[in-house]
Amino acid sequence: MLNTNRNILFKAAILALCVISVVHVFLFPLYDGKRVTPRTYGDFELTLCSINIKSRKVWRLSRCPQDGIVTILLGGRLGNQMWEYASVWAVARRTGLEPYVPRCIRNRLKEIFDMLTVPGFEDIAHCPVEFKTFVNSIEEWTSTNQSIILPRYTLQPELVLTWVQDIRQEFHFNKEIRNKAQRVLLDLSRKLPRKEYTFVGVHVRRTDYQGYLDRKYGEKLVTKAFFINAMNYFNSKYSNCLFIYVSDDPGWCSKQFGRMKNVFVASNENSPAEDMAILSYCNHTIYDYGTFGEWGALLAGGETIYLNMTQNMRKGTGKFMNWIPMK
Repeated sequence: MLNTNRNILFKAAILALCVISVVHVFLFPLYDGKRVTPRTYGDFELTLCSINIKSRKVWRLSRCPQDGIVTILLGGRLGNQMWEYASVWAVARRTGLEPYVPRCIRNRLKEIFDMLTVPGFEDIAHCPVEFKTFVNSIEEWTSTNQSIILPRYTLQPELVLTWVQDIRQEFHFNKEIRNKAQRVLLDLSRKLPRKEYTFVGVHVRRTDYQGYLDRKYGEKLVTKAFFINAMNYFNSKYSNCLFIYVSDDPGWCSKQFGRMKNVFVASNENSPAEDMAILSYCNHTIYDYGTFGEWGALLAGGETIYLNMTQNMRKGTGKFMNWIPMK
């Protein structure tokens, strides 16, 4: 009995050695330790967003890009996201690469604008992505085989403003937001004597900017004097000016300017999109800081007075004779 068990164990050991030998000889050469399953653009999109977006189980299957693409990392709120979208749009137009915007940016903008043409990653989510072909700016880009991932908070004013009329079409407010903004201006004008009014949108940014100004520039928030000087400019040039203030601190605006007969402070119940739409439907613009006021002015057209300090738009306003810095 003991000898029988020993024979069984011996045969089992021999069989195990044979199996190991076969695996080693025939299967190991087929394994490449450096080979990694290609990541797809669907996976890649998740890395572009600093907020969670759901990974979709079903994607539309379209052709994969033959050349590189242009995309961007998410950063900031509405004004920043508009710059990020516009920068992808403009860089793609300049280079001929295909533009794609991650859902964390595009879905937010789709809630506000109804004529966006830059697609998301849905159509190419199944396609493999080659990270070695990416650069981070148009200056580094040398070949149509390369893709460009623009950093978050990217601004391309010199490039975007080359096609400002076209980018205004991209940021066309949806019907609900348009109607509400137009109703604000119409209701205001109906409360006043019947005249041909000049609407001047004024954007005042305060609550979150004090610390930023102090850290980056050693500056304090702009005073009432800047807005008074800007309003005086418009009052001297145009008749029947109405100044429409939108702000993250409407209480400060009401305290400083609320007693002026031609000043109206918009409700703090408006959404940021509604505030921007109000600015866009004005004839001219005054703003102190930030990308939100910049876009309000760009969409409005007309003359713009902006604070004379380090501003994004100073890089591109040479294209506009009617953008005037003021202290």
